[in-house]
Amino acid sequence: VRNGGGKNRALDLNQLVTDVIDAIAPPAEINILIDPKLPIVFVEKTRIQQVFQNLISNAVQYMGKPTGTIQIGYTVEAGFWQFFVSDTGVGIEERHFEKVFQIFQTLVPRDQSESTGVGLAIVKKIVELHGGKVWVTSQVNHGSTFFFTLPAPNLEHDRFPP
Repeated sequence: VRNGGGKNRALDLNQLVTDVIDAIAPPAEINILIDPKLPIVFVEKTRIQQVFQNLISNAVQYMGKPTGTIQIGYTVEAGFWQFFVSDTGVGIEERHFEKVFQIFQTLVPRDQSESTGVGLAIVKKIVELHGGKVWVTSQVNHGSTFFFTLPAPNLEHDRFPP
C-alpha cells in the first residue's frame, strides 16, 4: 500500500459506503443494511474506500447462497470507532481466521475463484497504518463478521451525521 498522495479529510462514511456499494452492484437478492448514522472520519479517502470495497465485495462474492444479508455498522469502543461488515454467507472455519489476512491466501481453490488473495491483506495494512486493528468472527454456514477499528481521538467533539 503506497501513499497515493491523498490527504486526510473529513469523510461522511454513509456517502462513501453507499458509493462503494453502487460500484460493486451486488445482486438484488443480497440485502445490504447500512447503519444510517455512520460517523464522519478524518482519513485518506482512497484508503478507507479500499477497506470497505474489499470487505463488502468479499461478503457479496462469498455469500455462497442465492440470497443473503450484509450489515454495515459501528460501535464506539475506548477511543476507537469499531466498524463491522457482517454477512449471512457460508462462514469461515476458526482455524482460518488469521490466514485470511495473509497476502495471496484464499480459502477457495484458484480455479473456482477470481480472487487474488490480496484484498484482506490490503485491508489489514491500511487499518494498521491508521493505528487500528482488524479481525474476523465467523460460524460455518451462518456467516462472518469482519471488524476493524480506527482511532477516534476527539470523539466527544467529532461531528456525527444528524
